[in-house]
Amino acid sequence: MRIKKRLYWDLMGQLLLFLLSAVIITGLFIGALILITVNTLSKYPDEINTLNNRFTDIRFDGKVLEPMEIEEGTWIEILKDNQVIYRQGRPNRNKESYSQSELNDIANNVDELSFKSDYVYEYNLFQGLDGENYTLLHIRPKLTNGIFKFDMTNSRNENSMIQRELNRHILILLAAFMVLIIIMLLLLSRLTTKKLIKPLNALSNGLHTVIQGDYSQRLSFKGNYEFNQLRDAFNYMTEKLETVEKENREITESKRRLLLDISHDLRTPATTIQGYAEALANDVVVDPEKRKKYLAYIYNKSKHLTDLIERLFEFSKLDSRIYDMNKEVKDIGEFLRNVIIGFYGELEKKHFFLNIDIPEKPIFFEFDEIEMHRALANIINNMMKYNDRETSLHVILEEVEDYVRIRIGDDGVGIPEHIKSNVFNALVRGDKIRKSDGGTGLGLAITKKIIELHQGTIHIDDQWDKGSMFIIELKRKKDLL
Repeated sequence: MRIKKRLYWDLMGQLLLFLLSAVIITGLFIGALILITVNTLSKYPDEINTLNNRFTDIRFDGKVLEPMEIEEGTWIEILKDNQVIYRQGRPNRNKESYSQSELNDIANNVDELSFKSDYVYEYNLFQGLDGENYTLLHIRPKLTNGIFKFDMTNSRNENSMIQRELNRHILILLAAFMVLIIIMLLLLSRLTTKKLIKPLNALSNGLHTVIQGDYSQRLSFKGNYEFNQLRDAFNYMTEKLETVEKENREITESKRRLLLDISHDLRTPATTIQGYAEALANDVVVDPEKRKKYLAYIYNKSKHLTDLIERLFEFSKLDSRIYDMNKEVKDIGEFLRNVIIGFYGELEKKHFFLNIDIPEKPIFFEFDEIEMHRALANIINNMMKYNDRETSLHVILEEVEDYVRIRIGDDGVGIPEHIKSNVFNALVRGDKIRKSDGGTGLGLAITKKIIELHQGTIHIDDQWDKGSMFIIELKRKKDLL
């Protein structure tokens, strides 16, 4: 489950990193803004003092305040015992009283730099015409940057240069802030594109090429774990599809050649039989000895034709997916001895030397005795057919870990190099190497099919010095080990 969420957490990590960076940049912006404001105000102490103390001649008799000049959008409040008793101007709120803590903050100019307050106050204590003590508050709303508002319409205002300097620094800070945010967004977009868009585009293009029938496409992008898994799965899939397509082409070509070779092998004896039969039927041959010889030709060719048809039937049967083998668990060593015994007469007739190495210990294996006998007999028959007299035949049985190995070889003429790679294909004896020896060219193809139906493999040992050596390896079930 954790592996499947790697991409999610990776993207969340990028988002959190972006948010953290934005918070840090915002904090730096606010800190720089405060420092710039403090430094700017500290450069103009006289102007600030004038701003906060310009209300020196205050004439208030306890009920009416003599009109005073104030900026538009600001107003004056007169307090007695922290209660508002008089207002002048256009207030945008109706605050009736102040706590002592609020007045202390106002007296210390705390609200000028506070982002919690929406107003800036000018604070004055004075004695009214009636002899009572009052507090005057000149209230002005803040700008959006949190700095108190000056009257910018009046060029003679002694505080306008403070506002201009503050605005200039604030604009520079805002520009830098926006540039940094844009850079961060571009970096996040680039990372997202690299981790999401590019792999998705590569996968989409790859799938499009596969749909078009091109299985040579391979993906090489590097991304998150999940995308790398998809990349590897896609490459594995296309490799398999390419292999299957190649095998299908080879199978199609093999079937085409097989049909050509079969038609040739069937036509040759059929034509011979037809020619001899026609000669006999038309009394072309009248000599009894020649007629007998012609009948022998017809018999031999028809026998070869029957053998070829039977072999083709056997090959087709083994190639069918619905063919079931009759497998039983038996001692394969004893089975192999019986196979060799069946060839003793023919081996002696051809003066073959026999070398057998079969363990006395039983080696149990599940196999179809009839089909396995046919597979091994095809190899031995070929060795006897194509080798000279006094050739040595080797039959070796080995138990290796979880499989058994059967080695059948000779020290004869061997297999020509140019057909070694195709020796297990059907009718490999066709074309230039075709001989009129009565062979069908299907024996080793049938042997290979039978071995594969036993979940085994067969190949030629390239390390064998002289002649040929066939190696059969059969996987054993765990319960038979």
